[in-house]
Amino acid sequence: MSRRTSRNARRVVLLAAIVLALILVAGASRWGVSDTRGDCPRGRALVADALGLDFPNPGLDSFLVETLEKAGYIVDYVNGTGVDLELYRRLTDYDVVILRVHGGKGEVKLPDGRVAVVNGLFTGLPWDDRYQELMWKWLAAKATPYHDPDKAYLAVLPGFFAKEMQGRFCPGSVVVVASCFSLYTYEIPVALAQRGLGMYIGWTGPVTVQEIDEGLRMLVDLVYNKGLNWTEAAIEVGKKLGTNEYNSTLYAVILSRQS
Repeated sequence: MSRRTSRNARRVVLLAAIVLALILVAGASRWGVSDTRGDCPRGRALVADALGLDFPNPGLDSFLVETLEKAGYIVDYVNGTGVDLELYRRLTDYDVVILRVHGGKGEVKLPDGRVAVVNGLFTGLPWDDRYQELMWKWLAAKATPYHDPDKAYLAVLPGFFAKEMQGRFCPGSVVVVASCFSLYTYEIPVALAQRGLGMYIGWTGPVTVQEIDEGLRMLVDLVYNKGLNWTEAAIEVGKKLGTNEYNSTLYAVILSRQS
């Protein structure tokens, strides 16, 4: 077995382990809210691109929107500063959510000496001191993209999804987060699962813009043009892209009990 083939095999094994892990977590939780939605399915999809502020790819955005429309969805396309707090609060309005955004991680030393690891998703909003209250509540953070340390954006943390989101997802809903570190911890997908999300797809570590865009296009094409389901498509993307130069990025799918 070649080194690349071995890495791909490990990727698939890890994928299965991650899927199983969240199924167990979600199945053991008590949400206290019925999973039945009278208005489901809604047939709405969201394509949100804040990464385009720094790395525009209008061809990819057009492909995503057109492919979803051909599949029968009513598609909302939001870019730039339109990717804001209110949009993140209302992700439950959609059956399919595709986020092309910056992502990051951080480590915070707690008073007892332990180190807490957290990850977050950027909005398209430039940082402003009026967001400090959200920061003190551990709902948001001031975030700097790796390519430009002079820039700062508002990023949302897992606590934002747990405390600020409104409504519930329809059963079987999918969120694809095309960003670095979107699966660095399970906290964001677990928070979304508590709102009824069926599937979460993301990257566990650093990834280049080229890899993000190639993987996203391939994933959507496999689902809507080649007839694979989301799990099959994510595994196939993982096989084709392999492990990147950082040797830490894996394409993965997480399922909740809604799937």
